[in-house]
Amino acid sequence: MAPKKNTSSEDLKRKEILNTALEIFVRDGYFITTGADIASALEITEKDLFQYFETKESLLHTVVAEAVHLVFDGIDPNQDGKLQEVELLFFINDYFDSVEKNLEFFRLFYSLRFQPGVVALYKQELLEIVNPLLDILVEYFEKEGAENPKMETRFLASMLDGIAMNYVLEPEGYPIDAMQHKVLNMYIKKEEYEE
Repeated sequence: MAPKKNTSSEDLKRKEILNTALEIFVRDGYFITTGADIASALEITEKDLFQYFETKESLLHTVVAEAVHLVFDGIDPNQDGKLQEVELLFFINDYFDSVEKNLEFFRLFYSLRFQPGVVALYKQELLEIVNPLLDILVEYFEKEGAENPKMETRFLASMLDGIAMNYVLEPEGYPIDAMQHKVLNMYIKKEEYEE
């Protein structure tokens, strides 16, 4: 039992470090923030900080991986590399649920993303993670007879990202449920998702 507690406490500490680093990256700017700044806010030493994350850059990459995990994990729930309509339904609903449940994380993530020069630091890695997932959508739209499956995939991804960004910027009064329903109307046969 002791190892499970250790792992759990280490996971909690990693999450605390990650959340604190993200807040400081947004507040002070990614490029200005140092490991010492993050360690000081956590009341730990830099040595302790870097036992969890080797560098400031690894913290950034972990933040990006977390964002990808939160929005794209639902894309292929059975992990067979093929998307069925019911899985697309699950992905769209999961996407909206994740954004709503992780509002503060996404508010900070979008703020970090808009800092000049930050996206360039993780763009290649992001593409390597996301492209195989988007390829699953492309294949789905090919199978469904879309005129331009790559464009349809890009459109869906851009639409979801835009909706998420607008909701994150102004959650009060934003019609997130109506937007979710609109997206579902566009991509899912009505009987698949109506209650």
